[in-house]
Amino acid sequence: MTPDPYRRNMSGEVIDGHFLSEDMEILPEWIDFNGHLNMAYYSVLFDVGCNHGFRKLGFGDDYRKSHGFTTMTADFRIRYLRELHLGDRVRCSFRVVKVGTKAFHYCQELFHSDGWIAATAEGVNLHVDIKARKVAPYTEARRKALEEMAAEQAEWPLPDWVGLPLGVRS
Repeated sequence: MTPDPYRRNMSGEVIDGHFLSEDMEILPEWIDFNGHLNMAYYSVLFDVGCNHGFRKLGFGDDYRKSHGFTTMTADFRIRYLRELHLGDRVRCSFRVVKVGTKAFHYCQELFHSDGWIAATAEGVNLHVDIKARKVAPYTEARRKALEEMAAEQAEWPLPDWVGLPLGVRS
């Protein structure tokens, strides 16, 4: 069953096993000559759409300033499933799939206000010592927050597209 992420409009709420962002609207400057959302702006939606997850995990500017660590993307893959158009509204899910000592794997879905999935994404995020510009182990508190979120979300069915290889279908 497809979740209804528009049942309520609150940032960071869980609906039907999806931890969802606030509502986001497709803006005029994001539309390309084909009359739909330019592929670059799917990345923007996924990037902005994971902020609720990163906030809950305790990552952000305050963490960087107080601890000297930040997060950076090492790998990111988007699957474009349906076109988005001017004025469409979407919400983005955020799910931690696997946690390592210095990185975590996560996945996301863009839910259109009509209930269908416009795109999916998955990525690997690194924990970085900002001064050394090198990957570093998580602080105890961040590691614990990641493991707790991963354990909580592990109870939800994992989307069948997570971890698929990239390739051309015959």
